[in-house]
Amino acid sequence: MNWAGWPENKPEEYTPRMIDLQFDLVGTTIPTENAQLLSVALQELVPWLGEEPGIGIQHLKGAETNSGDATLNINRRTKLFLRVPKARVDAMQRLVGQTLDLAGHALQIGGFKTREFSPFANIYAHFVDTGSAGEEQFVQDVMRELDGRFQLRCGFICGKQQTLQSTSGPLYGYSLMLHDVPPHKSLQLQDEGLGRNRLLGCGIFIPHKSIAPVIPAIL
Repeated sequence: MNWAGWPENKPEEYTPRMIDLQFDLVGTTIPTENAQLLSVALQELVPWLGEEPGIGIQHLKGAETNSGDATLNINRRTKLFLRVPKARVDAMQRLVGQTLDLAGHALQIGGFKTREFSPFANIYAHFVDTGSAGEEQFVQDVMRELDGRFQLRCGFICGKQQTLQSTSGPLYGYSLMLHDVPPHKSLQLQDEGLGRNRLLGCGIFIPHKSIAPVIPAIL
């Protein structure tokens, strides 16, 4: 999707409030639908996660099992990614050594590394939830939020509709690629996210060096 008008790439600056934490994990399998389970389990260990605005929990990824059930295999390359305020990094040490129980699947949390945001021109969110199920309304929601909240007009591409299970029922969303984003707006979008339900992994943007590999996957 392209707007008729494009923003000037002004030399403005933005200082992020948030930072990414990458935790090691030890385990064997996880439920395929793990976003809600992960959010609940982490908030039981760190209750203020649900009280601090902007905190994001990316859902866990793994490989399909041969058994055909609703589980995924994981290995040591599987990481837990949390987006938290920089002022809270030291407090996140309390997670190290704890064990998550995701519907009977045990995951031990190891040490973590911090990762600052990179001001890439192309940023991608795996699942964005604006509250609208239909693609046309979703696109309107995205344009409204970018234009109003971020004062940004850029190119974007949304993927096929996806469903995410939550305690309040199914959530409907789309993957979203934003491209030709000025550096300061890229940092702001990564810092604040787009849409709703950040604790379920929604609206969390990560940098992409090129849009070419993503376009076939999300069309």
